[in-house]
Amino acid sequence: MRKFISTLILVIVAQLIFFVSQITLFQPTNAQQSSSKLYGVHEFNIAKQAIHNLPERISLIQQVGAKVVRLPVTWHLMEGQQKGITPQWFWDELDAEVSAAEKAGLKLIIELGQTPCWASSAPNKQRCTEPNYNDYLLYPPIKYTDYADAIAKLVQRYRSRVYAWEIWNEPNLKGNWKPLGSRPLAINDFQNSFINLQGAWQYTNLVKASYNKIKSVDPNAVVLAGAIAAGDVDYVNEMYKAGIKGYFDALSIHPYTGTYPVGQTDSKYSRSYGPDECPTGVESAKLWCFKIGVERIRQAMLNQNDNKPIWFTEFGFSSTEGWKASNPDLEIGWNGSGLNGQAEHLRKAVELINNWSYVPVACWYQLVDRYARNDREGRFGLFDINGKIKPSGQAFKQLMSTIKPVLISPKGQITTNPPVFSWQATPGATSYKLWVNEYSSPNVPGKINRDFTPTQANCASSNTCKVSPGVRFARASAEWWVTANYSNGSSQLSDSATFVVK
Repeated sequence: MRKFISTLILVIVAQLIFFVSQITLFQPTNAQQSSSKLYGVHEFNIAKQAIHNLPERISLIQQVGAKVVRLPVTWHLMEGQQKGITPQWFWDELDAEVSAAEKAGLKLIIELGQTPCWASSAPNKQRCTEPNYNDYLLYPPIKYTDYADAIAKLVQRYRSRVYAWEIWNEPNLKGNWKPLGSRPLAINDFQNSFINLQGAWQYTNLVKASYNKIKSVDPNAVVLAGAIAAGDVDYVNEMYKAGIKGYFDALSIHPYTGTYPVGQTDSKYSRSYGPDECPTGVESAKLWCFKIGVERIRQAMLNQNDNKPIWFTEFGFSSTEGWKASNPDLEIGWNGSGLNGQAEHLRKAVELINNWSYVPVACWYQLVDRYARNDREGRFGLFDINGKIKPSGQAFKQLMSTIKPVLISPKGQITTNPPVFSWQATPGATSYKLWVNEYSSPNVPGKINRDFTPTQANCASSNTCKVSPGVRFARASAEWWVTANYSNGSSQLSDSATFVVK
């Protein structure tokens, strides 16, 4: 989101860990995809005295079942006076937040941004002491190595206690990477929000310096580049031209949507486009489309032969009241309520994420509304300003309660016969049913129809279940599913997979 952080926003973003269709998850040990899909939440500005308010926020995070925390940290507070000098109060507060999240079993993503005056490339730095002047925060540093040294200092202190390290926030927006102006309108939005593409080269150089420094301190650290706002494929392409490939472990993006009508993104009474909606006939409007934006960025990465995962370190929808439907004559059963619309958009977004195997982590923005007044920027929370859970929070929590398995193998042509079946474990499952059809002559539906406890399926020692029922298959197409059963009586059926014995 377009946000301004001037106090120590160690935002515990309880990213909706809803392990929903568990796909690949990052293991800090080797920065490669592993097994579970993680959901979390971003909470903006816990409080000026974060230590005292953290327990309450932790409780809300746990209430919706989140397991990931995105924690933006402000560089200008970390090293406000000079390079390498950090006040003790900063370490006290950050230590407390890291420890509290750790005790709650939450994974941390730390994002470092906002340049201190001494390091900033801003002009007129003699104004830095003025109470209302803080433009210098959003200029990149003069020396990228100064930023790299600062984030490496955090890595050195916390190392494996932090799940991933994110470099800057939304540098493709002109307000977050000054003083470059807007790019041409043909590849911009209606507000000229997106920066001249020269900024992608500058940001890439910051990433390169930071990646090398982080890895020299901790080779196992997971480094996130991007935090790219919207589906900005032009910026991604430019980063690759500047040599970003090989300098990050995952690309982080913020796939927000625009509002209806097109061009009224700040209107109180415009409805957010849904995750699978996008205006037609207006190419620049596609920057703010969820599904199309994500898939275009993924394709741009594949075009560079780069199969790195994409993390959503922010995604979300506002619950602003008075929504209009895409068709003004319809209210789609929402009665103009952004509360219900937000919840519906959340459900649809999660459904899409569950089918994107290349998105292992997704953080909802945000945990609690920023303020009570009815406008778009203040109403992204799963809880309202008083801590009351919203329909979106209930949907979040509900989606966490039952998670469908994700099949790993066999798929496609295989040579192992009898096959070994593996799938990603789902939290809380009490048993799994493996069902396999063989499409030969004659067809054999339910050629395998067996139940396994997590222990029998060898799930206990990892996030992957693996069984070998010892059943041989003909050289014909076969299709299989896994159902996860839960103690509350619910169950979730996986998507199917097919294989052929070669």
